[in-house]
Amino acid sequence: MKKQIWLAAGIAGMLLGSPAAQAEVNVRIGGDRPPSFVLDTRPNFINVPNLGFHVSAGGPQDIIRYNGRYYVNHNNRWYISSNFGGPWVIVREGRLPRQIRRHRWEDIRRYRDVEYRRHESRRNHYDHNRERDHNQYPNDGGRRN
Repeated sequence: MKKQIWLAAGIAGMLLGSPAAQAEVNVRIGGDRPPSFVLDTRPNFINVPNLGFHVSAGGPQDIIRYNGRYYVNHNNRWYISSNFGGPWVIVREGRLPRQIRRHRWEDIRRYRDVEYRRHESRRNHYDHNRERDHNQYPNDGGRRN
């Protein structure tokens, strides 16, 4: 009973006596553990027009970036974060944005891989042309006048 009174008084004091502030809350309910993955470096993302969001490419985790948030499906659990480095919080599949929820992981990966190959092909074509121009016009750094 005393704990509840102190808790209520503390909450009331925080709400009434402090200016608006941003806070981040991680809630663990039951036996849910935080995810067992860590992302040390910013992933490379590919825009996948067929999906309507960005998907990471070439990293240890498949990550979705949509509307300023990051989503990971790890061990059949969905996690969300406002930063690719975490903290990651479990989110129920039904609470995912519809744009993500409507696609299966297999389809997401397939679309991502197709778009990645297109991207690499365009980049290789550009690099090849740049090298050709440099060899053809060696004194002007590959620029044509």
